[in-house]
Amino acid sequence: MSKVEIARARSAEGAGVATVYLIATAKLGFLPRRHTAADMWHHFSTMPTQQETWVAILNGRIAAFLAMSPDWIDHLYVHPRAQSTGLGTALLTQAKRSAPRGFQLWTFRQNKGAQRFYERHGLMIAERTDGGRNEEHLADLRYVWRPTKTL
Repeated sequence: MSKVEIARARSAEGAGVATVYLIATAKLGFLPRRHTAADMWHHFSTMPTQQETWVAILNGRIAAFLAMSPDWIDHLYVHPRAQSTGLGTALLTQAKRSAPRGFQLWTFRQNKGAQRFYERHGLMIAERTDGGRNEEHLADLRYVWRPTKTL
């Protein structure tokens, strides 16, 4: 059985975060690159020092990550070889703990797998855009998660 650990990312894990991002987004196939590989590598490899970042470590290697700003998920990516293993769910659960009053995120309309994942986990579409406000100029969806109130 595989051993999974969810932990707050340390600065030394930035290279693993960058690797997951670059491989996962390349696998999507529709995402245009608006920055050089070196710029993206720098941005994602320094992410653990810039914002709340969590990693899913599978068998000793970073296989997924979550980056958050207050009330927002900025990034949630799972390495293609680790998809459908529960890592995304574990990281989304961490996001719910980190933002117990709720959060938002954007995903591209072309990313049908992400849409199924978020909807399966109780997120609702709050806005649809034509992509004019994002740097990729791709139609996107804003999802919102709010906790259910129990009596």
